[in-house]
Amino acid sequence: MSAHGTNPLLQALWPFGLLYGTCMAVRNWTFDARLREVVGLGVPVTSVGNLTVGGTGKTPTVLWLAQRAHELGHRVGVLARGYGRQPGARLNDEGMLLERRLPWLLQEQDPDRVAAGRKLVAQGATLILVDDGFQHRRVARDADLVCMDARRPFADGALLPAGMLREFRSGLARATAILLTRAGSLSAADLEDRVTVLRRYAHQPKLPVFATHHQPIDVLREPDGTVLPLEALRGRRVVALCAIARPDAFEATLRELGAEPVRTLAYRDHHTFTARELQAALDHAHRQDALLVTTEKDAVRMGDFAGERHVLRIGLRFLGAEPTAEQLRWR
Repeated sequence: MSAHGTNPLLQALWPFGLLYGTCMAVRNWTFDARLREVVGLGVPVTSVGNLTVGGTGKTPTVLWLAQRAHELGHRVGVLARGYGRQPGARLNDEGMLLERRLPWLLQEQDPDRVAAGRKLVAQGATLILVDDGFQHRRVARDADLVCMDARRPFADGALLPAGMLREFRSGLARATAILLTRAGSLSAADLEDRVTVLRRYAHQPKLPVFATHHQPIDVLREPDGTVLPLEALRGRRVVALCAIARPDAFEATLRELGAEPVRTLAYRDHHTFTARELQAALDHAHRQDALLVTTEKDAVRMGDFAGERHVLRIGLRFLGAEPTAEQLRWR
């Protein structure tokens, strides 16, 4: 059932969602009909995006794609708008996370993604990944990889501002492949049903669909940089501190690892922590005889905070076949 069916406020917003979706459909049509300019960058371009607002695991996907392209001999550049970037900063939190993991990666963040893409090419990029690029149509791409939460592919089923959809489900027709994230909890039958439904909306009976799971890799203790095994969290009381789109998913992951979350301190996505907030979270953890645990994306926004915290690092694991260079249209 969609959210607007039970909530009076969302029910009132539903007509605005319909108007928003219609405007997005018209906008997409103008690009499809070549009434708006689409700019090529002269190198293979893969867009990583989604149909919904936040929380589908684009960053682990970009990490995996960048590493894979690097292994194939490409000099990889990541192009992003830079949402949530602090004034004067070169990168936002997601960009800083990518830089920590992949120091060889080229990155440009700019609302003018055509200009930023040209800068990447000038720096020597031979393949570009457009982060959160499905609705951005000005940069020509060879492949559109759409990330969708396997448990709720269309979220609440309603369009902005009534729900979380950025455009009508029929927008999947532009996808060249779908990445179903967080698919580990689904049965084989449920997963098959999801694939059937998504291919129907995309009007592509053979659309490649890949099932993945966000798999914890290890725990980084900061600020000393010690890498600990995941077992370090088993049986431990923890206070979860995060500013991400899906704090419930972070807490659920901690429980799956055998930790006992005694409290979750959740801030809005991309929130910049103050020293006072961080110290208060650490003090709360101490009073609870608990570890302060955060996400890798949040950790890059903690600056030079000296208090001990444990950073859960996540990677992408495919539950079946992985996308090939041919399917990603990397030439």
